[in-house]
Amino acid sequence: MGKGTIKVKKKCCRSQPPCKSCPIVVLRNLLREAKADEVKKEQKKAKKAEKKKNAK
Repeated sequence: MGKGTIKVKKKCCRSQPPCKSCPIVVLRNLLREAKADEVKKEQKKAKKAEKKKNAK
């Protein structure tokens, strides 16, 4: 993680709107970032395969 460490609370305070250090919110954000990275990688692979196909 490039932004440094995120301090996560042990218990969720259930505040509205949810604070940034509640465990559920942190996990949800990490999953969202991981999925975005996967999508980017897949797009990059597809683009590379397309270029190879067109080169032949």
